[in-house]
Amino acid sequence: MKKLTDTEKQQLDAKIKEEQERQHVLREANPYLPESFEAASAETRRMRSLAPKHLWKYGFLVVILCLLVLSIIILVGSRNFGYDQYGGLAIGLMLLFNHIAFNFAKTGWKSRVMKIVAFAWIVLVFIYGIHLLGHLN
Repeated sequence: MKKLTDTEKQQLDAKIKEEQERQHVLREANPYLPESFEAASAETRRMRSLAPKHLWKYGFLVVILCLLVLSIIILVGSRNFGYDQYGGLAIGLMLLFNHIAFNFAKTGWKSRVMKIVAFAWIVLVFIYGIHLLGHLN
């Protein structure tokens, strides 16, 4: 270990005092800042435990499935009134495939297959949209 000279010790002490003063000014400006890294980590863990861990993962899955059911109900009840009947179903399935591919299938061959299916479905929906735009004219 390197021995510090007196000048280096004084410079180090000055830097430490400057940092302590800076932190003191920050604490006065915001009294809710945690006192240490450990306190900040404990606060972060406490905040994470308040929210369910998989709320986004399963909550959005429920929303997508509800949209799919609604689009199927509309598809079954429609009598082709001159509008696109299958767009809602195609977009709902695209959302479902992407959500499963990127939130549920994390590793291995299942992940690769789901990502290929999701990408292929995006391409099909894009082609379907271009096809619909061609029929508008």
